Amino acid sequence: MANTFKGDKLIGKTNYIEWAKNASLYLEINGYMPYIDGTETPPNKALYYKANTDNTISDIPYSPELGIRYIERELEFKRNSKKALGAIKSIISTDNIDRFKDKTSAKALWDTIIRTYGESSLELISRYLNKIIDSNYSSFISIDEYTSQIQSSALYLKELGHELPKPIIASLIFKGLPNSFDAIASRKYEELAKDIANIDISKLISELISEEARMSISANLEANRATKPNKSFCTHCNKKGHIEPKCWLKYPELKPKKRSNNNNIETESTTALYSAFI
Repeated sequence: MANTFKGDKLIGKTNYIEWAKNASLYLEINGYMPYIDGTETPPNKALYYKANTDNTISDIPYSPELGIRYIERELEFKRNSKKALGAIKSIISTDNIDRFKDKTSAKALWDTIIRTYGESSLELISRYLNKIIDSNYSSFISIDEYTSQIQSSALYLKELGHELPKPIIASLIFKGLPNSFDAIASRKYEELAKDIANIDISKLISELISEEARMSISANLEANRATKPNKSFCTHCNKKGHIEPKCWLKYPELKPKKRSNNNNIETESTTALYSAFI
């Protein structure tokens, strides 16, 4: 079963980088990429058909079996190439289909798209750089989503030939964190400063995710303490199992009566009534 395309259709330079990654993955998974990048080539007719005296290929096969095999492989190649062309068209906008309608092969269409939209531009660079600078933890659901935005934008800049230094990426990550992360940020600043050239961004993000989880657990515990105070300790007799307003030592009248007396009374009454009835 074919995998579906994840992402938006190609519009132009504004979404080319994101589209190119999703498109490459989609085409590779579904087996179309060999017919796009030139890995898969048409069958060599010279291996199946005899040569003429002028070194051209004749229409006479070496054997009927080889002739049939060549035709089958040629048809298969054409069929799969057509599918690859259709796959590319299915993930680009209608305007782009019309724009590149003169491209009749998957490879020609793919190469033209890359030449048209794949070139780096100052506008494109600025867009991804602003995504990183403007990112703020409060705008995302979790630290994972926040750092993913920065990481993906930094990766796109790298693909455009403008890789950001790791110290800058780390600094921008810290910049968008709330005050609740001040403690770990302070520690990490000192730790990373010892070896700035070898900052591990993935490790830093992993530690921030762990810190967010720890703070979430602490917040839940505090909320539980606030809404469910400890009711199992008496401040009067210093014993567990009850609280001071329910303490029998301080309030003897709260002590329940023994059930054995009631049971005896009930038994004697029942016996008397039974005897009277007899």
